[in-house]
Formats: sequence, structure tokens, C-alpha cells
Amino acid sequence: MQATVTLFAVVLSILVCLSVTWLVSRNLSIPGAKPLFVGVVAELWWLLCYLGELLAGTRALTLTFARLEWLGVVVIPVAWTLFVIEYTGRGEYLTKLRIAGLSIIPALVGVGSLVIYDGGIYRNITVSEYDSLSVLTGDKASLTLLFAVFTWLVVTASAILLIEFVVDRGTLYTKRALALIGAGTIPIFASVVDTFDLAGSEAFQLTPMTFALSSGLAALAIVEFDMFRSAPVPSHLAAETAVAAGEDPTFVLDAGGTVVDCNPAACALAGMDRSELLGTSSDDIGPLADISETTTDPTVTVEQSGDTRHYDIKWTSIDGDGDYERGTVLTLRDVTDRRRRKERLDALNSVLRATIQEEMTTVKQEVAEETDDVTDSELLREHASVMLDVSDQADELASMVEPEAESPADIVPIIHEEIDAAREWEPDVSFVLDASLDEWAHCSGLFEPVFRVSLRHAAERSLGIDAEPVVGISVRTGPDAVTVSISDSGPQFSRHEKAVLCEGAEPRPSDRDDMSRWLINWGIEQADGIVTTGTDGEHVSIELTFPRTEDDWDPDPT
Repeated sequence: MQATVTLFAVVLSILVCLSVTWLVSRNLSIPGAKPLFVGVVAELWWLLCYLGELLAGTRALTLTFARLEWLGVVVIPVAWTLFVIEYTGRGEYLTKLRIAGLSIIPALVGVGSLVIYDGGIYRNITVSEYDSLSVLTGDKASLTLLFAVFTWLVVTASAILLIEFVVDRGTLYTKRALALIGAGTIPIFASVVDTFDLAGSEAFQLTPMTFALSSGLAALAIVEFDMFRSAPVPSHLAAETAVAAGEDPTFVLDAGGTVVDCNPAACALAGMDRSELLGTSSDDIGPLADISETTTDPTVTVEQSGDTRHYDIKWTSIDGDGDYERGTVLTLRDVTDRRRRKERLDALNSVLRATIQEEMTTVKQEVAEETDDVTDSELLREHASVMLDVSDQADELASMVEPEAESPADIVPIIHEEIDAAREWEPDVSFVLDASLDEWAHCSGLFEPVFRVSLRHAAERSLGIDAEPVVGISVRTGPDAVTVSISDSGPQFSRHEKAVLCEGAEPRPSDRDDMSRWLINWGIEQADGIVTTGTDGEHVSIELTFPRTEDDWDPDPT
């Protein structure tokens, strides 16, 4: 009866193990799947050799199968350990040297099973018939005991990693992790029973017969709990990836202010490699030298390669036990664009206030002097017109400040639509387009308001100067940028006008053209473009260069 049960258990274990081998082979790209596949194949080898040992019928054949089964036995604990380490997100620890070190004892035992099986694996070996099955018995030798202790240690360590994984991830992956813990530990309990002969019978090995249950739990984790379809994301990997992927420079400091971790953005800010940065005191890192948790200024300014950047400072404590603080996470959020935008808006508000104040002062003076040649209503209408024009310019700026205005835009329809609108707005000016435009020249969304203001600015400059005012528009496209040139027959730009247009100098109050020039500079600067001026002797031009936003560049789309 015992022989029948043993034979049934071994055959069942082989069938279940075959099914797990097939399931794992279909998911080899999942972390840990490859070592698990090696492990189940080794388990299958052990079972087939053990079945051959039981059915051999002769002493020589029984001993041959007994030697061969150890080639699978020694692989299983190493493969299982590698699987657990990879599956729980610690694959970076699996270097070739460490894997080789972990394989020393299994390799020694495997060689010993072939060379010194009698004396190394077992002593006093006997082979006898037990209910028509060949049964090998003997005293366990030193290599068997050494391998047993090794197996118990590494599999127990693997179980601890899985338990930690369950605790760390809460209920998210609990069922599959518990199934895997059972799959790994059940054969260990059987191994303890076999090693110390606790079952009361030395006739049959309990360990291979438990593989049916062990493999069944592994199959349950794969099929029922989606072990491979949705591979887990360990907390430490999620946290490390989140920090590394962040665009904001992030430094992790210990209680003494030493950098113990950082992301690539932090390395770029500090101008140091990660290996150099780790272990460096924050006091020795330029951008952090004047920052501490007691700093009252929430912003730090950093000079890098001639560029000034502004960062908001955020401290996050790493809680320790009781009153002890393990360290802090320092995050620097780049607010340069926000600050520059605020400075631009502050400048606009200043110009608007100065313009309104000047116009209202002029009205007050004219009324106080009781000028006879201009009625009060005409005077108010004239100066109100100036203020409304300035307000219109402010509306153009407001459209640029909106984030959605900065999304990429196809400049081709924009150029045609704005020229048509300008012709309706100023019918006395001829707008001539000299360009062969395709349908895929994309630039910053700021192109539209900047081009609109530039057209009207050129038209205003030409009116009253030329009997037949003409504004010329030409477009040059390149792999990286688009340059739009807008020329007019107005006077040469003065030094002040060039400074406003090209450098963003403060415009003169009540000067609508100056406001237009300032607005052009603001918009193209926000789009990371360039504005320049030129002349051909008769016409003055403004050249607006905008970076392209598409990656594909085809100079001849036809």
C-alpha cells in the first residue's frame, strides 16, 4: 500500500510540475521567470530520476538514477532564491560574482554525487525490493548534510524576503506571495523530515512526493492570482524610480547633512557625478551651501553657465523612532519661468500705470488751462484712445500668459489667417507674402500673438511714411527653426527701439509702438526664440526665429 501511494504521489508531482513548467515558459520576460523556469525543470528532472530509481529493478540502474537525480536537486534552492530576489525587485544585487558564490556548495555536492556518491552522499548503501519497487537506503554522509543545511538557510531567507514583501505591500499582492511562500517552504519541511528520519520509515523520500502540493501552489499563484500577468512593483523600486524620474533636483540627506541619495536632476544642479555626490556634505555643494531648514528665504538662486535659475525649497523629514529624525529629503522646484513671467507682468503693470497716469495728468492740465481750440470731449476721446490701445496690447500679453496658448501650433494657417485679418484691419496697407509654405511647420503657440502684433506694428510704421504702404512677409524653414521676416518702409529703429525690441528694455509710457515692440520681445523670449532687426537700405525688417517642435524634418514633403 505504501509503495502504491508513493508511486501515485511521484507521478502526480510529475504531472503538476509539467503544467507549471509550461505556464512559466510562456512568461519568461517577467522578472524572476527565467530562474523559476530553471528551478521547475530541475525539479522535473529530480522527479523523473526518482521515478527511474524506484522502477529500475537492478542495483546498478538504481544507483545510476540516484546519482543523476542530484544534478537536479542541487539546482533547485539556487534557482528558487534567484527567483525570489528578482521577483521582489532586488535584481540589482544579483551580480555574476554573487551568483557564483551562491553556487559553490551546490556545485561541490553535484560533483560529489557523481564521483563519491558512496561515502559522500550516502554511506552503507543498500538497494532492496519493496513491493516491486527498488528502494535505496543508507546513512546520510557529509555532503548530504552540508547541502541540507545550505538549502534550509537560503530557502528560509527567501521566505523572509517574501514575507517582508507581503508586509511592505499590504494586501496588494498578499495571496500570490503567500502561495509562493507555501510552494518554497513545504519541500523544506519534508527535507527536514527526510534528513532526520522523522517519518519513521527510510524506505521512501518524502521531499519529492511533496512537489505535487508545492507545484500546485505555484500554479495557483500563476493562474488564479495573476502572478505573471501583473508583475508586482516593489515599494523600494517605486520610490527609487519616482525620485529618479522627477524633474526637480532631489537630495536625500542624513541627520548630519550628508547626501545619501539623489536623482539625476540633483547631479546636474550640483555639477557632480552621483558617485561624487554621495557622501558629500551639503555644505560643500555650491547650490546647497547657504540652505538649511532654518533658512527664512523659501527660494534659492543658482548661477549655472551664465544662466540664473530660481528654485523653491521644500524640506521633508524622514521620521525615525521617538524624537530622533533619520534625515531629510530636500527638493528644489524650478520656478524660474514662473518668476520671469511674474517679472514681465509686473513690468507690464508698471507701464500701464505709468501710461494711465501720464494721460490723466495731461487731461487734467489741459482742462485746467481751459484750452480754447480743443473741447473737453475731444481731448478725453483722444487720450482715452491711447489708453484703450495700450489695454489692447495688454490683452495680447494676457493671451500669451495662458498655459494653453503655449501648446504647439501649425504656423501655416496662422500666417494666412493673420494676413487676411490685417488686410481687413488696415485696408490702406498692402501685405505681400513671399513664401512657399508646407502644411506641417509647427512652432510654439506663442507664434500666433507675436506674429499678429508684428504685422500691425509694421503697418503702423508704414502708414503716413509711404504713399502706398507695403508690409512684406517672408518665411524660411529649416530642420530646427522657422524664421519669419516682416519688413516695412518706416524709419530706421533708434537705439532705444532696438533695445526694447531685442533686449526687452522698458517701453516709453503712452507709446503704442514701443508697447508692441516690448510685447514681441516678451513673446518670442518665452518661446525660446530670437528677434533681430535688419535693413536693405529701403526697408526695415524684424526677423522672428522660432524653434520647431516636430522631430521629423522633410525639406521636400512631396
